[in-house]
Amino acid sequence: RMVMMSIGLLGKLPFHTVYLHAMVRDAHGRKMSKSLGNVIDPVEVIDGITLEDLNKKLYEGNLPDKEIEKAKKGQAQDYPNGIPECGADALRFGLLAYTLQG
Repeated sequence: RMVMMSIGLLGKLPFHTVYLHAMVRDAHGRKMSKSLGNVIDPVEVIDGITLEDLNKKLYEGNLPDKEIEKAKKGQAQDYPNGIPECGADALRFGLLAYTLQG
């Protein structure tokens, strides 16, 4: 959509180089995966979410109870007060900074 909109409005591509990376990892070096319970929804970063609501989301998936407890401990360690509201610009900046790491 971004490419088509840019071509339609500006007559040029919005970017010339696209970097693809096969593996996204969390702060502890573990692969980010819904099955591990360590995935954060970008909307949660934009709008903010409490630790309790993060924990409740773990029950929406198909994690075994043992993995849910492990994920809860990880969330409590990484986000003791939940995720504060950051807005879309902060999310874009964070994603840009991540892609610049190479």
